[in-house]
Amino acid sequence: MNREAARTTVVVGATSEVGAEVSARLAGAGHTVRGVARRLGVALDDQAALDAAFAGADSAYVMIPFDVTAPDLHCFEDEVGARLASSIAKAGLNRVVLLSGLNAHLRMGTSLGAALMEERLAALGLEELVCLRASFFMENFVKGMGFVEQAASGVFATPFRGDLPMPLIAAKDIGERAAALLDAKGASGQRVVELHGGGYHTLEQATAILGRAIGKDVAYYAAPFADARAGMIANGLSASFADALGETAASFNKGERWALEVPSVANATPTSFEAWAENFARVGNAA
Repeated sequence: MNREAARTTVVVGATSEVGAEVSARLAGAGHTVRGVARRLGVALDDQAALDAAFAGADSAYVMIPFDVTAPDLHCFEDEVGARLASSIAKAGLNRVVLLSGLNAHLRMGTSLGAALMEERLAALGLEELVCLRASFFMENFVKGMGFVEQAASGVFATPFRGDLPMPLIAAKDIGERAAALLDAKGASGQRVVELHGGGYHTLEQATAILGRAIGKDVAYYAAPFADARAGMIANGLSASFADALGETAASFNKGERWALEVPSVANATPTSFEAWAENFARVGNAA
C-alpha cells in the first residue's frame, strides 16, 4: 500500500460488530484507527472527548446507536447526532460514511435517528458523504429479539408479519462495505448506497432456518403490537423504544416500500442467512 494514502479514521461504535469489522479492515490496510466507544474511554455524551478523537482525522465511520432504555429515544438520538456533527465540523473531515437504515427515507420509527443524521451531515457540506442504508441485521434475531430464549418454548414471536419478504444482512458485510468506502482512493460519487444483504426471507422462513441451525423446531407468530409492547417493557426496554419499533413494524406490515432500489448485484452482500445461521449455531450459540 502507498503510505501517502494512509488516513486517520475515526470509527464510532468501534466495539460493535460493524465497527469492529471497519476498524480491523482499515487497520489492516495501513490506516490509523481511532475508536469511539465508552469501553475505549470515549463516550458519546462527552463532547470534549469526541472533539479530541476527531481532531486531526481525515475521515470517519459514524452511527447513531440505539439506547433501548432511553426514556425518549429520539431525544437521545438527536443529542448524540448533534455532538458528533459538532466534532466533525470542528475537525474539518472530508470523508464520512454514515450507517443508516434502508427505510430512512420514511423518516420514522427506529430509523428516524439515522434519517435525521443524514440531514444533519448533509447540512455540513462535507466533500464526501456516503449514507450506507443497510437492511435488517441478521444479528437482531439473537441480540434484541431473543430468538434462542423464545425458541425454548417452540414459538418465536415479534410484531412483524411473517409472510412478507424482508432483506437480511450480516453486520460484518456492512463493515466490509463501509471500510472499502473509507479506504477508496477516490470519491464514490454516491450520496446513498443501499445494502439489501444476502437475500430476502419472510420471518416464517427465517425462523425455520435459524431453528434448524440450532436444532429446534420453532414456529413463527406475528404478535399483536400491544402484546409485544407489554413484553418489551416487562423485559426492561423503554416505552419510547418499544413505540419506535412499533412504528417500524406497522410500516413493514402495511407493505410500505423500505428500499428505493430493486435487488441487484450492486446492493447485495455475500453472507446468506443460511450461512449466518449455521455460523451462529456453531460459534455464537455455543459461546
